[in-house]
Amino acid sequence: MGVFAFTVYGIVARDRYHQLDLQIHQLATVAAISFDTIQHEHEELFSEEEYENYIASKGLDPSHFMSLSELMGKYRTSSFSSGVTISPLPVLSPLTPSDQGVEWFNHQKRPLVREGDLFPANPLPSTINPDGEWYQEDDLRSFILPILLPVAGDDTVVSGYVRATESLRLLTAELRQFRRQLALGVLLVSGFVTLGGIWLTRQSLSPVLASLDQLKQFTSDASHELRNPLTAIRASIAVLQGHPERVHPSDRQKLEAIASASKQMSQLLDDLLVLTRLDRYKLGLKTWRPIPLDELLEDLGYLYCDRASQSGIILTVDHLIPLAVQGDADQLQRLFSNLLTNALKYTPAGGCVTVTLQSSGSYALVSVQDTGIGIAADQLPYIFDRFWRADQARNYDHGGSGLGLAIAQGIARYHLGNITVSSEVNGGSCFQVKLPIWSGQS
Repeated sequence: MGVFAFTVYGIVARDRYHQLDLQIHQLATVAAISFDTIQHEHEELFSEEEYENYIASKGLDPSHFMSLSELMGKYRTSSFSSGVTISPLPVLSPLTPSDQGVEWFNHQKRPLVREGDLFPANPLPSTINPDGEWYQEDDLRSFILPILLPVAGDDTVVSGYVRATESLRLLTAELRQFRRQLALGVLLVSGFVTLGGIWLTRQSLSPVLASLDQLKQFTSDASHELRNPLTAIRASIAVLQGHPERVHPSDRQKLEAIASASKQMSQLLDDLLVLTRLDRYKLGLKTWRPIPLDELLEDLGYLYCDRASQSGIILTVDHLIPLAVQGDADQLQRLFSNLLTNALKYTPAGGCVTVTLQSSGSYALVSVQDTGIGIAADQLPYIFDRFWRADQARNYDHGGSGLGLAIAQGIARYHLGNITVSSEVNGGSCFQVKLPIWSGQS
């Protein structure tokens, strides 16, 4: 749209300037017809003694311009008006004093006569093209036309010059107004196009969004429906495991596998339900409350301390400055539980997991750093994808649904924050959670 408007403006401006040049050229051409008469009258005025009184009364000077009315006024004096017929000069008439001006010069480029009220301050240039010369001074556009007289053969001599001048002010104002109208038109058209594009985009996306909503609803419904039979299966397995004498020894290992699989399936359904709720529900700002992050992290440290000790991992939760965020306590607890579980899961015995809390401007920064197996650089962009597994970096089975990090990122974004990660294979990983500090924090 902008290119089109620029092109239109360029074409219109070029055409208007061309029209102005034609008008100035025509003015100079018509004025050139009067040159012989004007030169004759000028020479006669300053050569005949009978006009001395007129020259003195008007204060005329042959080295300066005079107007046509001053030049021809000699015939209107009382002494010489009787019986004299004045032929009209073929000058473009009437000239608009504020927009045009015409000047006549002799062959030595000395001023003769001028008409109008618009003239350049500079004298004629030293060299002038026989076909005419264009030049511009500020907002004045001028054309100098040499008056050529034929001599022997094809030769010509210059007998004088005509300079026609016209102001660019009206044209400049006209083009300025055109630019404004063009810009307004572009804005209006762009606005209508944008609104139309938005409407068409929404119309085209509505079936896709409806399908996504149906898919989310199906995921939620399926998770709910599958929980009941899974609960029954887990209850039946628990009963059988409570009476080992009723189970044949060769079936006990199979029973353990079924119990483990049903537990993983239940965890997967719970995770899918959480993700579905995060996708479907809007921010519940009215139900949020201030959550002291330092206390929440300290409680999680105590909760995971025994698990870390059993795995031979040193869990450290320190440098917790008092900070509060606004949100849902259960969701935030799940966020950091998933990160701690992930860190402990992929850190071998003898390693360390460290949790710290700091502030950065208006945000709280929670870091969960481990000395585990790390993540390959080419896998980092995908770690928050659902069901993601880095097979090369994590080459042994640790269980889990593959949704823990996706849930953690979803909860962080739900709370107007995000999670970033830095990692190196066999060099550990550092997950940093950035959450806005509660505005009522002192």
